Amino acid sequence: MKILRVLLRIEWLKAVRRRAFWVAVAAFTAFTSLPVIERVRGAHSNPNAVFALPESWPVVLGTAGIGPLFIAALMILLVAQEFSWRTARQNVIDGLSKERFYAGKVMLLAGLVLLFTSAPVLIGVGGTMLSPGEGGPGFIRASDFGYISGLVLGMLLFGSAGLMLSVHLRSSGASLGILFLYLFVEEGVAMLMLGTGRESLRNVAEFLPFNVVEDLGDDLVHYPDVLAEVNAERAEAGLAPLEFLDVEMLAVAALAYTAFFLGLSLLNMRRRDL
Repeated sequence: MKILRVLLRIEWLKAVRRRAFWVAVAAFTAFTSLPVIERVRGAHSNPNAVFALPESWPVVLGTAGIGPLFIAALMILLVAQEFSWRTARQNVIDGLSKERFYAGKVMLLAGLVLLFTSAPVLIGVGGTMLSPGEGGPGFIRASDFGYISGLVLGMLLFGSAGLMLSVHLRSSGASLGILFLYLFVEEGVAMLMLGTGRESLRNVAEFLPFNVVEDLGDDLVHYPDVLAEVNAERAEAGLAPLEFLDVEMLAVAALAYTAFFLGLSLLNMRRRDL
């Protein structure tokens, strides 16, 4: 337990001393606060626009949909430069093993996921407390917990991908460039695969990393009743219904990708000199 506290303290001190950390946190807070502020204003100006829990959890949690991108970028900015600045090498010289240094980065990832999950929840709950009107019975439902879990898994997936790029490329610029390039490439490849109409390619496209994260962060995946209403409206308009993979399958895919990215990062850390 002592070494865990030491690693946690090291990563905390490194993070809070980086301007990129505070800029990312401030930007994410602004992105998540604006929709909540608009909802609170609407609730005060329109008696029919109630912003209360538990009904408003999809709105509150939906503000965290951009969290995976923030965490991936922040992991790159915080980790990659440790190699170019030689702080990673110095940590090992000072007594940390490569494995413990890497464990610190995994703890950093877990801490960022906790922070970027808690922020929109606290902001959203605060907004509902400032709004007039009351919600239904209870405070949070099982489907809301499922939505939170989906967001956490998406953040872990993208965060572990950011860590993998940082460890392999050891350059924040190159890592960020490849990350965002991959997002565009995957989107194009997925559209081509879906456009072929072949069921096998469609199944593969649904399990691509970015698509898994998008689906886990989509409220329709976690609220079947809302999805049924949306599909009923689409049917009236002559549109095809929206379909998603089961949440359990998406969760398993996200965990598998996360384990794969973290495993590759650890192997690279062990084999290469710092």
